Amino acid sequence: MDFKEAEEYLDRRARFGIKPGLERIRLLLSKLDHPQSAFPSIHITGTNGKTSTARMAASILQVGGRKVGRYTSPHLQSVTERICVDGRPVTEREFASLLERVIPAVEETDAQTGDPLTYFEVTTAMAFLHFARRKVDLGVIEVGLGGRLDATNLVRSPVQVITGVAFDHMAELGDTLEKIAMEKAGIVKEGSTVISAVAHPGALEVVAAACADKGSELKLYGRDFQLLYHLTYGVDTEKIGQALGIRGLLREYADLFLPLLGKHQGINAACAVAACEAFAASPAALSLDEVAAGLRRVTSPGRLEVVSLHPLVLLDGAHNPSGAVRLAQVIRDDLDFERLVLVLGILEDKDMGRMLKILLPLADTVVFTQSREERAAPARKLARMAREMGYDGVVVEDIGEAVRFARTLASVTDMVCVTGSLYTVGEARDALGLPPG
Repeated sequence: MDFKEAEEYLDRRARFGIKPGLERIRLLLSKLDHPQSAFPSIHITGTNGKTSTARMAASILQVGGRKVGRYTSPHLQSVTERICVDGRPVTEREFASLLERVIPAVEETDAQTGDPLTYFEVTTAMAFLHFARRKVDLGVIEVGLGGRLDATNLVRSPVQVITGVAFDHMAELGDTLEKIAMEKAGIVKEGSTVISAVAHPGALEVVAAACADKGSELKLYGRDFQLLYHLTYGVDTEKIGQALGIRGLLREYADLFLPLLGKHQGINAACAVAACEAFAASPAALSLDEVAAGLRRVTSPGRLEVVSLHPLVLLDGAHNPSGAVRLAQVIRDDLDFERLVLVLGILEDKDMGRMLKILLPLADTVVFTQSREERAAPARKLARMAREMGYDGVVVEDIGEAVRFARTLASVTDMVCVTGSLYTVGEARDALGLPPG
């Protein structure tokens, strides 16, 4: 099997959609000799910030010489991005070989259950198998959806992270923040340490109850650890990012540099540091230099990613209202530009109306577009919704063409922001010739 054949096999699995439940993945992993049990993990959930927090935690821990497996989703440009060891994605050849190894177990599981495994379940098993084979010291594992019934929830994790709770995937997770929090708190394990930045009182009560029920120790942002300060550097040719001060669980960290924008990324960094401290368990096992070096070298493609300076081009995968609010705050507070050209493509199963209300007032010009993802809202539908709100825009359905057109509209002092979906941002990165990250 080559890589193209592997992609085609998984694409056929995509038609099975999202199917929360642990029965299928538990049976599949048993046929692979339980690879998820071969290493301890930091398990990360939350409505937003999961991937960035995972990348930060993995970067910090591998600086100290640990071999770290990182599993995140969705990917932006290549499915190989999901499965990394020490920051390096599997090669296409390794990916195809992994899939070839698990297919017999996948087919046996399908036959036994009569309920075909999904794309995400298969890639999750592949990641666990790869990490076990590579004998990683730990895994940093991002939940795909929710937590309680997510395929990743069979990991052996002494530390869990719940970055926050907001409205998203309500059809699967529930229509109140308390219900959503209950699904996310489903990753809490017996006797573990739980790092949380959940702020909503009702949601926090659910998380605290889950920790009490499991005999787990809850460490809260703002109480047990916090972001002390964040100072954004001007976007120029010298530095893009922010200086941070963090009070962790074990000590304070001053003058940290994080090459990512936004106060919310500073909070994600605080969560990542606290998670690493909890995993290391003692100040001696996690040095100041490891934390500083780990944050300094972290990347998070498609998350407030600056890819050009003249004009300023910003890619951000904000895909729900809370993500749009965070993007809007960064645009208003942290970036200098004259005019904003907004390239916007949103999935149809998201809260498009609220996202438009948040983002459209920021823009001088809007280019509506759509990704190749089957759930993408038609660009003309977005434009029609915007007109009903009193905003005009241009429709350019192909994302590559939309990005190129937007850049022709921007002077060297303007900004182009591509957002609305990680799928939109992934296709924009392809169009801009950026390598998978």
